[in-house]
Amino acid sequence: MKATIVSIDSAMISTMVDYKERLEKAMKAAGVDITELARSVGVSYQAARKVLEGESKAFTAENNAKAAARLNVASDWLATGMGDMARNANSIVFSEENEDLVRIPLLANSGSMGKGNDTLDADYVVGDLALSAHWINQYIKPGNIRELKFIHAQGESMSPTFSDGDVLLVDVGSRDPASHEGVYVLDVHGQTFIKRVRMRMSGSLEVSSDNPNIKTVDELNGDHQVRVLGRVVWAWNGQKL
Repeated sequence: MKATIVSIDSAMISTMVDYKERLEKAMKAAGVDITELARSVGVSYQAARKVLEGESKAFTAENNAKAAARLNVASDWLATGMGDMARNANSIVFSEENEDLVRIPLLANSGSMGKGNDTLDADYVVGDLALSAHWINQYIKPGNIRELKFIHAQGESMSPTFSDGDVLLVDVGSRDPASHEGVYVLDVHGQTFIKRVRMRMSGSLEVSSDNPNIKTVDELNGDHQVRVLGRVVWAWNGQKL
């Protein structure tokens, strides 16, 4: 009987460790800390800490599903380790060779000219590029690492900030220029543009180009048919935006 008890305890400890490691991996990739995880799941900070430190068993099935939804990973993978980590085929792929690497979709969309789309989504993926999750969370700090996409710049209207052909990292989860001034991907009458957007003291939004030779400034007063598709957070010439 004693030997049986030891065997069961060992299996339980192994399961707890595996769950803890999967949970830590998903949190790191999503940029979610223990406080946010506890809030999303609906448990106390202490309860979440015990799971992460291996002092407690894995979350209940219901709380595991909540954690998986917040971390945007497959619930079955988080609970058992079986299947793919990603929730669906359109999610960012985590590299099996290096747990710190994530492969971010490279989209066919380009700005600042060309036919636009309602959203920058995975239907237009032509490839992917790998980035370090640690680097992303340190320098980019997105709300959700899975909402990052790559596109190419087209034209010279934003030079010298970035130039024709530069690869741009876009956070499609950041779509409110009023709360965060910066460079945005805009869909205007079916055309995709990349422009700098800032709020004026009047409350209207000013859209402009960075190139002093072709400087253009437009004011959005609510009459324009403009959709914000995402914010450019990094130009692949080494410039953070």
